Amino acid sequence: MNTKYPVSEIVKIFANPEVEGEASVEISAIASLEKATPSDLSFLGNKKYAHEVPHTKAGAVLLPRDYTGALPEKSTIIRVDNPSAELAKLGAIVEKVLWPEIKPSIHPSATVDAKALIGKGVYLGPNVVVCEGAEIGDGCVLLGNNYVGRFAKIGERSTIMPNAVVMDYCQLGKRVRLQPGAVIGSDGFGYELVNGVHVKVPQTGKVVLEDDVEIGANTCIDRARFDKTLIGAGSKIDNLVQIAHNVEIGRGTIIVSQVGISGSTHIGNYCVFGGQVGVAGHLKIADGVMIGGQSGVNGDIVPPADHPKGKPYVVRGTPPRPYLKAHKIEVLVGRLIELFDRVKELEKKLGLKGKTF
Repeated sequence: MNTKYPVSEIVKIFANPEVEGEASVEISAIASLEKATPSDLSFLGNKKYAHEVPHTKAGAVLLPRDYTGALPEKSTIIRVDNPSAELAKLGAIVEKVLWPEIKPSIHPSATVDAKALIGKGVYLGPNVVVCEGAEIGDGCVLLGNNYVGRFAKIGERSTIMPNAVVMDYCQLGKRVRLQPGAVIGSDGFGYELVNGVHVKVPQTGKVVLEDDVEIGANTCIDRARFDKTLIGAGSKIDNLVQIAHNVEIGRGTIIVSQVGISGSTHIGNYCVFGGQVGVAGHLKIADGVMIGGQSGVNGDIVPPADHPKGKPYVVRGTPPRPYLKAHKIEVLVGRLIELFDRVKELEKKLGLKGKTF
């Protein structure tokens, strides 16, 4: 894209912007503070990069309204409440240009069972298979190589990226988005050892994704052994995540890449799991819990009674501990060698070497 837009036009999509500098500057791309050129729009979305603001060569910079640091000499400054959120508005416009809306149609290679129900304005791409009794809601887009199992339901205006599948009896709400390779409704991992043989336990439940759920590439959500595996409305799950049978996740929860959640664990509303968190089975994690990356969860996580209501409860480590406590333990572990050396020196001075207490 070589189209250029003046700052005066771009800021019309932002909420109450304050412009400092030349509003006629033309912008053709978005870039980081470090790599931006005079034709780019940049932003400060993370305070970690505030030191780069004075040195950026961006034509225009989105800054938090309360930013008080040094400013670049030649950039037009746009102050808003939340730069990342405002940039997302611009990104949505760019996205529509890069990927125009797909016109409803059914590709000749798609296979649709006579007993399937296809809504209005649906696009079924190459090699899509829709099985008996399946329902595809109005305005859905299935881009290609998708499998929709028997009696599965996909809610209106959902988007299924290439090679994502929705297995038998699973249900997707409205505006659900599956990234490439996502698997909804694979069998739960259940076996019983009988006479030295691992005998498969039938997984007869389903997966239910409520409205506005997004599932990342190559993420697998297992069908329940019975009843359902549930992902609550508005929850967002990253790539390469494994969610086992009968897990229930509440509304608005964020699960980052490479998380593994074992069976029958219940996770509350508006939780956040960092990358590579591992969660054992049959646990309860309360609303608003935030778990740092690479933590190993082997017990319930419920904030103490004196924790401020409505404030996130942040933990990390294996087992997870309150964030500051976990950080302090890490610092002390790093000093263990020094501590043992000091103890040995004290033992030597006191003549206690080799003795036990």
